[in-house]
Amino acid sequence: MRLQTIDGETATLRAEIAALPKRLAALETRLAAERSAVEDAAKALKDEEALKRRLESDLKDQQQKIAKLRDQMSNVKTNEEYRAFQHEIEFAEAEIKKIEDRELESMERVEQLEQKRKAAESELKDNTKAVEIEKEDARAASVEQQKKLEDLTRRRAAERAVVPEELLRIYDHVAGSSRGTGVAYAQGQRCMGCQMYVRPQMWNQIRGGEIMTCESCGRLMYYDSSREPQPVAVVEKPKKRAKKVREAGVE
Repeated sequence: MRLQTIDGETATLRAEIAALPKRLAALETRLAAERSAVEDAAKALKDEEALKRRLESDLKDQQQKIAKLRDQMSNVKTNEEYRAFQHEIEFAEAEIKKIEDRELESMERVEQLEQKRKAAESELKDNTKAVEIEKEDARAASVEQQKKLEDLTRRRAAERAVVPEELLRIYDHVAGSSRGTGVAYAQGQRCMGCQMYVRPQMWNQIRGGEIMTCESCGRLMYYDSSREPQPVAVVEKPKKRAKKVREAGVE
């Protein structure tokens, strides 16, 4: 049973050690996703600022166009030419209105994207610190785990050295299977490893101190009287006093 306890602790510890690289990789993946979020926010902001500059350039072009048209209007000879210039100016003014509306929308998007970029950068900065602390704790835990594993390995070797070879062979075979454990205690004429009943003769041998192999699961069974449920003491209720019976005037 001591060997089985050590093997169980060792298996748990090895699983924790094996999970460490996956845990660190998950932390790096999380940081990579946050870095990507910062980059995406920065790119979106850059693209929006480029759009805003193009709109500013387009606005300037339209304003210059209107100024040029107004200069040319002073030289027109006919009403028809005048109306044509006026129509072009109105069209340019309409374009300016559209550009100004788009500029306003772009300015709002720039503000939102700037806030998003700052938030992403702040989150990345905070999480980078947290991940570094977590990685440092994981490395420190790994050192302790390796020390504990070395101690368990020494204790395991010492316990195996005192187990009879035949019992050790059975234990290794059963514990190495899908059952996971090689020893079980017997209680109430059952193997507590698989919950199957054992034959009366075997039960008597187990209770007599022999280590038997469960015919159902193959585990090594032993008896531990301390695990048997203790009988519950029955507390007798005090008897009620008999009532005096009166019969026809006779007490």
